[in-house]
Amino acid sequence: MRELAIEIGIRVLLFGVFVFTEFLDPFQRVIQPEEIWLYKNPLVQSDNIPTRLMFLHFQAWASPPSTWLESCTASRRAAGGRAGGSVQPSCPSTVP
Repeated sequence: MRELAIEIGIRVLLFGVFVFTEFLDPFQRVIQPEEIWLYKNPLVQSDNIPTRLMFLHFQAWASPPSTWLESCTASRRAAGGRAGGSVQPSCPSTVP
């Protein structure tokens, strides 16, 4: 019950900070003369963004995970069904 009261208190405090900062005057940034050269670089019109790399982790996440039983079955098939070979020692002895 104490943890719930602490969490509610923290959330109320954070909401109060949000409301306070929401109604402040906007910040006006002043660009110093020595850093104006950073903003004078021309914009590039032909941006090439490699989207294949951006979605690579989604493909890995969407693929079905393999179980240790499937890996035992696959390794037993690769060994020709014989005992020993590349079969993992933790695999069950009766794999269909």
